[in-house]
Amino acid sequence: MKPFAIFSAFLLLLGCTGPEGPVGPPSPTLFSQVFEFEVDFTPSNNYEAYIEFRQEIEVFEADLVLVFLAYETTDSNQGVQYVWRPLPQTIFTSSGLLQYQYDHTFSDLRLFVEADYSLSNATEADLLNQRFKVGVVPAAYAQEVQGITALGDADFLLLSP
Repeated sequence: MKPFAIFSAFLLLLGCTGPEGPVGPPSPTLFSQVFEFEVDFTPSNNYEAYIEFRQEIEVFEADLVLVFLAYETTDSNQGVQYVWRPLPQTIFTSSGLLQYQYDHTFSDLRLFVEADYSLSNATEADLLNQRFKVGVVPAAYAQEVQGITALGDADFLLLSP
């Protein structure tokens, strides 16, 4: 009897028909935008570079701007490929620590190099012809989480070493 009831319910679900609802509005097509470029960090540019977003690349205040450094290349059966690392990226050099950094607005991007030693002692390999990839990820601000402003330090688990 039980298999018959299941089979009957299945047939009832298949037999239900009705008018199709209206077609909804088309959803927006959002794509991330990615571009690459090379930068020379020199004393004349104060070891930084400003990149204005091209007019065809729309960046809004809520969008995420992610920057990657071409850290090295590797050979594969498809040819030479870049190995990308996200910024900030710290490099251990013979002189000390060198870090590639960035900040941005919705109209431009600033790349810069910092070190725990004088950048005049950095090698050309660390400063010249540095290749970067920038990804602009479309986003929208979320609604405020209910009660998040009422939380205090005691509401979070603080881990100490």
